[in-house]
Amino acid sequence: MHEINKATAELREEMAQRSALNPGGTRRIGNFGFIELEETWGDEATIINTARISTTNQRLANGHEFTDRDRALLYQLLRDQHGTPFETVYFRFRFIAPIFVLRQWVKHRVSSWNEFSMRYRKPISVAYVPDVTARTVDGFAVLDEAAIDEYEALMAQLFAWYEKQYSAACSRIDGARECGELAPKEGGRDPYRGRARELLRNVMPVATYSDVYWTVNFRSLMNFFKLRRKQDAQYEIREYADAAFALFAARLPLLAETMQRVLDESAAAGAAAQESSGHA
Repeated sequence: MHEINKATAELREEMAQRSALNPGGTRRIGNFGFIELEETWGDEATIINTARISTTNQRLANGHEFTDRDRALLYQLLRDQHGTPFETVYFRFRFIAPIFVLRQWVKHRVSSWNEFSMRYRKPISVAYVPDVTARTVDGFAVLDEAAIDEYEALMAQLFAWYEKQYSAACSRIDGARECGELAPKEGGRDPYRGRARELLRNVMPVATYSDVYWTVNFRSLMNFFKLRRKQDAQYEIREYADAAFALFAARLPLLAETMQRVLDESAAAGAAAQESSGHA
């Protein structure tokens, strides 16, 4: 494996620390991937209290106070798509994933998205490497070991090229300052080094890992799970979606169980309708 830069080594250590501090709220994915459910706001009681605002002043403190009637209402609200009560519960995830996964993920636009920027920092100098499961379809390996060896070598070559050229650019900038061609650096961001990073990031492949904070309400999160946990979703984003679901379900099991019931019933009804139309 090629040598990683300082920031990437620090990030690797941080992932290890977060996994130790929050073992039930973190997952490692692939060769460098990571996801953590950092915080949640609201719970099943928040949803029920919101839905009942026009009918009663009585409030549930939390999901542990639920009766069978409360559970039935939670299911009915979700089944019948009464959406706004489900927008009152929020989740903040942090995930480290390949850029090509992020390009799919960011399409779920009803959320808040803050991503690591290569304008201000060097790239995370690790690329996603597909394991045997990722490169196998119905038992057939679409990329063999020789191809993967070349893939890894190419990724390492790109990271090495970045480091070489960035170091050279910084040396030219420093030299120009020493001879008076450029003014001395003042406080804040160095525009010359910044421009070098902006240009050099262009060679980074979509297999490069990036770092994101994602804040999302439950209604949008359910849509993400519905689409990205399907068997025909791309393998890599499905791995992250399954991990996010596991973390969510551990935090709010009743809501997760209710959501899965609604999704399963919807899928069964859709399959039945499709079969019926095929026989028509």
